[in-house]
Amino acid sequence: MIKWPDTLSTELAERRCIVFMGAGVSMGSSSASGTEHPPNWEDFLKGALPAVSKTADRAYAKKLVAAKQFLDAAEVITECCDHADFDQYLRRTFVQPRFEASEMHKIILEMDPKIVITTNYDQIYDHYCNSGIAQSGYNVANYTDSFVVENIRSRVRLIIKAHGCVSDPGNIVLSRSSYYRARRDFPGFYDVLDALFLTNTLLFVGCSLGDPDIQLVLENVHISAPSSHPHYALVEKSDHRSIKAAIKTTHNIELVEYPKGAHDLALQALAGLRDKVIAARSRAV
Repeated sequence: MIKWPDTLSTELAERRCIVFMGAGVSMGSSSASGTEHPPNWEDFLKGALPAVSKTADRAYAKKLVAAKQFLDAAEVITECCDHADFDQYLRRTFVQPRFEASEMHKIILEMDPKIVITTNYDQIYDHYCNSGIAQSGYNVANYTDSFVVENIRSRVRLIIKAHGCVSDPGNIVLSRSSYYRARRDFPGFYDVLDALFLTNTLLFVGCSLGDPDIQLVLENVHISAPSSHPHYALVEKSDHRSIKAAIKTTHNIELVEYPKGAHDLALQALAGLRDKVIAARSRAV
């Protein structure tokens, strides 16, 4: 049975914890027809290969995907693709299926955090929060927007799209060079992100800490101002205790682990944390 620290449920209850939502949360969503699910990184890149114009470039990108060098594969694909075809692929993948919120989306909203940060391009959680389900209402801010600070300082709940959104394909962060451009062109946003990471506890949900997008985000965590208060990540059990120790040392993240493939246990664990948060808030009233 997965046991959550009391300090985490307290910080969530007091809205001093930011939920960081990864691709695994959306992968539990289904299309309106019930036949499609949002892809993981590997499947997303495989699906983008036909947009690469030249056969040789496409073959090289395919080789990189097979070797799980996803950031390099994304670099080749985005540099060598037909951009109109790639934009169409994004909409076909994330918009046209009309995905419905997953159970994890619903549980996260029920925990009612002040801020949710996501690297997901889809708008599943955004639309769910803005459908009238969220009692306090939500604003959505991309890393390109200038009103992030105003939203953080207000009482409004906020979804921060740290790597962009399918609604603005030209500003999606997918590769090393696009991440560099985002930091270069929008330094104020990343200053805000750094400040949030330094002053709040983070709870990573639906994230594989080996995924390239999470690796990029983790560059902002812990190194500049180490703290004795850890962040937390609900993840599949690591292959070796040394990996868990390294993540704790380098990023100050405590792994809350569940057996590989046992995603139902992860869902139960998150529901249990939600119940602790709701109970903590009720005691504080």
